[in-house]
Amino acid sequence: MNIVAKQASQSGVHILFDASCIDRPASDFFEPTHWQAQNAQLRVAQGRGAACIFRYQDKAFVLRHFRRGGLIAKLSDDRYLWSGLDKSRAWREWYLLADMFAQGLPVPRPVAARVRRHGLFYSADLVTLCLPDVTPFADLLMQRAMIEAQWRLVGATIKRFHQAGIYHADLNGRNILLDQSGQVFVIDFDKGERRTADSRWQQANLERLRRSLNKFKNSELQFWFDEQCWQWLLAGYAK
Repeated sequence: MNIVAKQASQSGVHILFDASCIDRPASDFFEPTHWQAQNAQLRVAQGRGAACIFRYQDKAFVLRHFRRGGLIAKLSDDRYLWSGLDKSRAWREWYLLADMFAQGLPVPRPVAARVRRHGLFYSADLVTLCLPDVTPFADLLMQRAMIEAQWRLVGATIKRFHQAGIYHADLNGRNILLDQSGQVFVIDFDKGERRTADSRWQQANLERLRRSLNKFKNSELQFWFDEQCWQWLLAGYAK
């Protein structure tokens, strides 16, 4: 089913949605408290901003409120400087996801986005379809060692994105997901973009992932990652 992008705006609230998936959503579609009141919230996922997973019309969705990280978050944790709707983080990620999904890349299907204008600033939310039965790669590595074929598949999946010119701004152990069959997905493309293929940013992407995995290894009592695992991943990437 193709994604059909529709847009609606009223009183400083802008909503983008896939009309082939849902009807035009009201603003409370983007409020976790709404789904809690409806007893439709399934759980809260880990990560910055704590994504809300809810059920609506027999489908599971992931709602993420855009939040800042780093020192600037002390000034405002969820407000961004307004420079136009098409440049807002929610709009950019929604359209990038739609483009990648149409290409057959293993990403969540975008469902809806909301941008609320607050004078010179805005806040934003994104809703995607929930990937069924997936677990973050880092969480799996806390539980058990991965076989060589799995590491190679992770590397090969990253290569698919790089070949398509997709830059992921925060490739880490929790933004790579595996389902029960071992299929690999990549999520959280905030600040991601299409780029001309270049080994420099591609290598930097890989090094960011490696630093993330080493950070987990140094902070967890058990984390199944070593140099051999990394070489398996690189072998899958190079294939």
